[in-house]
Amino acid sequence: MDKFVKYHADTNTYIIRRKAFFEDSVRLDGNVIIGSGANFWKDLEVSGSLELGKASLVKGNIKASDALISTRCEIGGNVDVAHNLTMLDNVKVTGHAICGNEMSIRPGCEITFAKADTALELIGKVDIKEIESGTKLIVRSDM
Repeated sequence: MDKFVKYHADTNTYIIRRKAFFEDSVRLDGNVIIGSGANFWKDLEVSGSLELGKASLVKGNIKASDALISTRCEIGGNVDVAHNLTMLDNVKVTGHAICGNEMSIRPGCEITFAKADTALELIGKVDIKEIESGTKLIVRSDM
């Protein structure tokens, strides 16, 4: 794991290089920035904020306090975020996406189930099978 990860102590941030791969579940205490094309074959758990690089694959679940999931990422499990969650274009989530504040979903995303405690913003054409009843919905055309 060490050959793929650098740590920046001043900001409590782990930086994971692009095209890194991890066979076991990854749990990091702090913020995490992940380069493009990284592969996580099990779960990814972060105590701080997470920035998942474009075209990354997480076969298990994702847990974080805040998360930005870049374009063309695939998540094979669930995404659970304590605060804000942003998904950029063409993200696929096999399980549910749940956040404790605001969720923003861009065009081309596919999600089985979505729930946001404050507001769920859908931008452009997205494919969500089910949305938790009572979720405040904001729908915008693709800009």
